[in-house]
Amino acid sequence: MTIATIADARHFSLDDVQRNALVQADGVHVELLCFEAGQRDEETARDGTSVYQVLEGEALVHVGGERHRLGKGKLATLAGGDAHTIENAGGGLLVVLATRT
Repeated sequence: MTIATIADARHFSLDDVQRNALVQADGVHVELLCFEAGQRDEETARDGTSVYQVLEGEALVHVGGERHRLGKGKLATLAGGDAHTIENAGGGLLVVLATRT
């Protein structure tokens, strides 16, 4: 069993989006993405499924020419092979829980 504390993984930097690994086991990778205002995370396409849950703030998810706004408590699931970008859509902090298989 692995126990991770999300509050301990919350780290922010004006230089870059912060990626903090929470769990890596049996083909599952869970990390916390922490964005300052105006930051974006450029992603390339990945083989496995990705699930993003907004824990704090508001995100814009760009995938395949579409743009979706996600607020606190919303989930987005992306199929393997979908190139995408996540950006902070608000003026405050954005915290996203990312799970990948």
